[in-house]
Amino acid sequence: MIGLITRRPLFVQSAQVPSWLGAVLGVAFAAAAIAQPTAARAQIGAELLNSQRIEQAFGSYGIEVLESDETIRVSNLYSIEAKGEICRTFAVVRYPDRIDPLFSTEHHLILDGGSIGAVFTARGWKVEKFHRHYGEVPATNKVARLMRTASSSRLAVHVYALEVSKADARFPYAMIVEVHHPDYLSSAELAEIYGPVVMTAEDHATAELLAIAADKMAR
Repeated sequence: MIGLITRRPLFVQSAQVPSWLGAVLGVAFAAAAIAQPTAARAQIGAELLNSQRIEQAFGSYGIEVLESDETIRVSNLYSIEAKGEICRTFAVVRYPDRIDPLFSTEHHLILDGGSIGAVFTARGWKVEKFHRHYGEVPATNKVARLMRTASSSRLAVHVYALEVSKADARFPYAMIVEVHHPDYLSSAELAEIYGPVVMTAEDHATAELLAIAADKMAR
């Protein structure tokens, strides 16, 4: 259902393509010439989940599903500060066209507002990211309000494909765009954490998802 808003606080104290998109894709496609596929196959289990990284950096974590249907989910991954919730990652997820019965339970938990990596790993799946693009996008008024930052801010953007596996079964699950708060992650830090990108000069899936993300950031 479009327009559904779901809050899932996990507090732990401890498509019109905008003008900037052509430049973003130009940088992304140029990076394909130096891609190193083997190095970029990073297992989530061997690194922090984004939810864990937010919690570690800011002391708390929650997720608010801003929009969800069978194809797209838009989420606000936030921390709790004295002034209220601050979006640390604005995420757009594109689900697969077919949901295999082997992970239909996990998929429904995610549709109900669960964090993708946390749901799959908690239920015994291995989750892998295949990194397609790091870059920057300008903050829109909508995202700047969620992040409580200036509308002139440049925000790091990360595009990756996510696959899940268990025993001998492996499935593509989602394509994801994450746009990060400037106090959280930069594009340079993304490359340091995850390594080189894996993509081709004709990466239409990345281009399509960036265009969808631009639309969701704007309205």
